[in-house]
Amino acid sequence: MRAELLFVLAAGCAFSAGVTSTDAGPQPDGPPGCTSFASQLDTCTRTSTMDITLSGMNTYDTNMGKLAMGGTQIPVTHVGLTGTDGPFDAILVHNFHMTASATLRATGDVPLAIIAFGSVTLDGGSLIDVTNGGAGARTMCSGGAGPGADHSGGAGGGGGGGFGGAGAIGGMGNSDQPMSAGGTAGQASAKPHGPLGGCPGAHGGKGDDDGGAGGKPGGAIYIASATRIDLAPSAGINAGGGGGDGGMRSGFPSNGDAGGGGGGSGGMILLEAHTIRSSGALAANGGGGGGGSGGGHSGGNGSVGLLDIGAAPGGGNNGGSGTVGGLGGAKVLIAGSSPIGVDQGGGGGGGGGAGFVIVTSSDAQLAIVSP
Repeated sequence: MRAELLFVLAAGCAFSAGVTSTDAGPQPDGPPGCTSFASQLDTCTRTSTMDITLSGMNTYDTNMGKLAMGGTQIPVTHVGLTGTDGPFDAILVHNFHMTASATLRATGDVPLAIIAFGSVTLDGGSLIDVTNGGAGARTMCSGGAGPGADHSGGAGGGGGGGFGGAGAIGGMGNSDQPMSAGGTAGQASAKPHGPLGGCPGAHGGKGDDDGGAGGKPGGAIYIASATRIDLAPSAGINAGGGGGDGGMRSGFPSNGDAGGGGGGSGGMILLEAHTIRSSGALAANGGGGGGGSGGGHSGGNGSVGLLDIGAAPGGGNNGGSGTVGGLGGAKVLIAGSSPIGVDQGGGGGGGGGAGFVIVTSSDAQLAIVSP
């Protein structure tokens, strides 16, 4: 089993993440003796004096570089960069603060980075959310999950997406024989060295009706601070994968008999600071597989990866003859789980594997971390 959480503990009292020459083009020399506090860019050649305080509901689109609080756009300094595992969009700020119960939902094709030349503080109940197709979530991956087999008597469930942990094989359909195969599992990958989103689940096979769509993966969030990162109790950062959709049932006389979609993998959380204090939760768990349809009932949708150490449940069969979707990967078992058994209807989707939580600090104290 691969390491579930990576701590990099720097010796001495000064934090140094090092520089990986990720900025495009030549860079001017930084101040004498300066060492970058971020691994993905040279912070010696950049700065920001702007403080950002967020309350209520907020969104950020990494494609457009726009931050909005409710319906009001907030000016930010942002820059597109290329890290060791691909491009990301970075907000440059002095102090970054989310007040109690504030939320920040980040979307877009590339991961979000918050580069703070001061501190980062999340008050109680606040949340940074890159779940279920959030910023940087990938639409395809090498070694990705495969779809369930089509079968009018009971199709197979889609495979779960893999990233930090492997996804799960989709459930088989049609216990009446011949049984239909579940989709192949998405493979686990090596630990990324920069922000990188997770991998999607595959769609379920077609029965009398269409199979469920595969779950979208979790995205990626990278936070680096020159001083410290603080999360209060009940605050959190969630990069969980989306649940697979249940197999469909259009109506009488159809039984449905469609496979559930596989769960999306968890994404990635990357934190870097000299001091990190998290009394909240850091989670990049896999999504649950969708339930298969059958016996005149649609399958239920799998759950998004939880902001906790628990596994996301798969979608149910709503009393029909499809099988229940598999569990998403989480702290105890980072691989997704396959549906149990086979029934007359469609197979449930496999659970998505967990993603990565990577913390680089010389002084870190963390509460809930999954995986």
